[in-house]
Amino acid sequence: MKFLNLSLRTKVLFLSLAPLFIFQTCMMLFNYSSNKSALMQEKKDLLREVIVTASGALKTFHSRELSGELTREQAQTLASNYLKKLRYGKDKTDYIWVNDFNPKMIIHPKQALVGTDLSNFKDKAGKLLFVDIISLLKKSDSAYTNYSWNSKKDDSKFVPKLSYVSHFKPWGWILGSGIYVEDVETYIQEVLLKDVILLVVGLLIIAGLTIVALNKGVIKPLLIIANKLGDASCKVSDESEVSLNTSKHLSDATNEQASSLQETVSSIEEISKMIIRNSDAANTSKEISNKSERSAKNGKMTVDQMLISIQNIAKNNNFAMEKMEENSQNTHEILEIIKEIDEKTKVINDIVFQTKLLSFNASVEAARAGESGKGFAVVAEEVGSLASMSGKASEEIKSLLEKSITKVDNIVSETEAVTAEVIKSGSKTVEEGTSKAKQCKEAFDEILLNIIDVGQRVDEIAEACKEQSIGVSEITEAMRSLDSLTHENNSAAQKASLNAEDLRQESEILDQTVGEVLYIIKGRNAA
Repeated sequence: MKFLNLSLRTKVLFLSLAPLFIFQTCMMLFNYSSNKSALMQEKKDLLREVIVTASGALKTFHSRELSGELTREQAQTLASNYLKKLRYGKDKTDYIWVNDFNPKMIIHPKQALVGTDLSNFKDKAGKLLFVDIISLLKKSDSAYTNYSWNSKKDDSKFVPKLSYVSHFKPWGWILGSGIYVEDVETYIQEVLLKDVILLVVGLLIIAGLTIVALNKGVIKPLLIIANKLGDASCKVSDESEVSLNTSKHLSDATNEQASSLQETVSSIEEISKMIIRNSDAANTSKEISNKSERSAKNGKMTVDQMLISIQNIAKNNNFAMEKMEENSQNTHEILEIIKEIDEKTKVINDIVFQTKLLSFNASVEAARAGESGKGFAVVAEEVGSLASMSGKASEEIKSLLEKSITKVDNIVSETEAVTAEVIKSGSKTVEEGTSKAKQCKEAFDEILLNIIDVGQRVDEIAEACKEQSIGVSEITEAMRSLDSLTHENNSAAQKASLNAEDLRQESEILDQTVGEVLYIIKGRNAA
């Protein structure tokens, strides 16, 4: 069922590409297995040829030893130098090692292994590698062996390795060389990856060509036809839906209009009665408006009189402030007189001082005169007493004057402060009263104008009510005529609704047909 839901393009691509994909996949798996076996055999043959070539070189050096040209030590030294330099393979990292039957390492790129005893040397799996090699060569002159060895990429990692070993009997040497099995696997995987890439590219090219051919030759013409049918179906469906909705709306509207007309006729009759009541109410409002106008005029006159009274209060307040200022000025004059008395008292004190000085001088002169001056001395003493009494009285008068000056000065300051505060407060109160009185006058003026305007509008309303009563009678007759026309429109709307319903059903059948065509071309989800 899921396959049937796919589009026509997807179905054709699946049916054409799936067999090819399965066939190519089977071929790649077969090639992978055969290539792996062939490549492994090729690597084995390469190892054998390398060891055979190295053995041939050792035979050459051995023949020179037998001929006496070289000693065995010299021949083995030259052979060792030759084997140490020998490298092969893709990256020239593969080498040949040599050990004897003891076993002891003779030649190896890792100098740490050269000369070491290999009797207990084990690979990662615990295999006695070189002991096993000696066992194999005791049975045959050459053999293949598998073991674990350090990876070329990571020296701490151990990977599978395959080696070919051969016995060079004249010197008792064992020559060996190996390949990493992972190199073969890597090469095979690279080949397999190339094949997969080629397969994917080929499938994409075939899919692209197939899609282009399907689009131009099959799908595009079918889509054009389906789209035309779809557009026509949509238009018919939309028109039928619009027609049906319009018919229903018209039918509903005519029904609502009929009921509304009936309600309107009854409402208009009620409106006619309301207009008569409004006319009566307008006449009553006119009488009330006239009374309000008279009351507003009386209030305006009262406010005008209040404004005149406030202005008189302001004048009286100004007169009182002028008198207070005169009293303050008189108090200043009294203070000046007291200060002049104080100055005169200072002159009296000077006279007292001079009198005391003269009395003292007279006493001195009377003492010098003896008996003849006693009477003058008595007079001088009395004059001194009087001067003392005058000085004491003068000091008391001075003290009283100073207290009077201080007291009068304080009274003057307090009077001036109180006077200023009273003047300020009175002025502010008068200004606020005047402002409020003016606002009241303006408000009454505005109220009077509004009342006059209301009276005029009430007259207009009364006249309009009469005209509306006549117009309502005419509207009632027109509504009755519209009611009969509405019933006729309702019958026509019901017939149009039935025709629109038939058209909508036909458009649904056409729409289902278009959906089936699109289902075949695009699949279920796209359709």
